[in-house]
Amino acid sequence: MTVKDLIKLTQKKHRREAGLCIVEGDKLVTEHKDKAVATFTRASTPHIASCDGQLSQKDFAAVTDLENSRGILAVVPIPKPSQVTFPYVVLDGIQDPGNVGTILRTCRAFGYKTIFCINCADVWSQKVIRSAMGMQFGLNIIEGFDGIPQGSELYIADMGKQVQNRPSGKFGIVFGNEGNGVSAEMRKLPHKIVSIPMKSDVESLNVAVACGIILHEWSQ
Repeated sequence: MTVKDLIKLTQKKHRREAGLCIVEGDKLVTEHKDKAVATFTRASTPHIASCDGQLSQKDFAAVTDLENSRGILAVVPIPKPSQVTFPYVVLDGIQDPGNVGTILRTCRAFGYKTIFCINCADVWSQKVIRSAMGMQFGLNIIEGFDGIPQGSELYIADMGKQVQNRPSGKFGIVFGNEGNGVSAEMRKLPHKIVSIPMKSDVESLNVAVACGIILHEWSQ
């Protein structure tokens, strides 16, 4: 794998074409080394025998967006989506990589395995992988709107009347864009609203925080 190939993988289009993404840092590289296509260290980093090669300082900087990188990265396959499991979570237009990564970690923590990502920050970008600490590799990530199963109950996290009873069976929870909320396209689907009661004049919570509260409550 050439430096040019690596640089291409910093772009979503080329990640999808190749079916590959980049993980960085000792922990993530160690966790995924068995399935890695290639591994590299930076020239200033002691060479590891199991790595495929070293990159110059300039080339490594062109691949990573970290100012203080640990100097090791691996190229690994993007897992293919599988059959939808219940309950599932829908991320609808969430743009901040930190929010997306935090939500993915939260979903993994509370047993929500299938995650639909619609017009979100790319789950397989280096920023989101770091933010999620690689948790997306253990999730069933489905990109796009069409795969949402018909016949399942859909709950949209929004301001409004709180759902009194925890749902069971086949259901999904939708979390929307940081500024604009859930899209009009999503709202056209039959749904109920779930909201978090608050005891002050705070109008809303950060989407990742709200996700954590709801998933924790509904996992009890």
